[in-house]
Amino acid sequence: MNFTWVDGLLLGGLLLLVFGFFFMQMRRRKSVMNEQVQMVDRLRPGMRVKTVAGVIGRIKEIREESSSLKTVLLETGNDKMTSFVLYDIQAVLSIVDEAGANVTISNVELTETPIDKSPTFEELEAKSKSDFDAKDFVEKSNKGRKK
Repeated sequence: MNFTWVDGLLLGGLLLLVFGFFFMQMRRRKSVMNEQVQMVDRLRPGMRVKTVAGVIGRIKEIREESSSLKTVLLETGNDKMTSFVLYDIQAVLSIVDEAGANVTISNVELTETPIDKSPTFEELEAKSKSDFDAKDFVEKSNKGRKK
């Protein structure tokens, strides 16, 4: 088999294309990861977020369980029935506005949002360790809400 300079040029061009495509994919992936890190850093109690599972809720509390694990307590539901779900902070996909549309990182305000007096994480944890009474919990979490 005899290779000519044209074959070498075609092979070199093909290799350059493959490595160029690989490099561009790596840069894009790094950019997406940086955006996710920035979004997680901007999370504050009171913000509405959407998780990777599609759950939309309001952050009640952000808790650092250990140096490598942060969790968020989300309040979901409506005025009549609410529930609280604990997620790893990496499960938060995006910040959403009141209409449910995604909000870009640059539009997020870092002001504190007033939060109604719902049970804290510690109260929920203590309640789960004792005999859980759902009716009592719902009454306590809906206390002071407009009807």
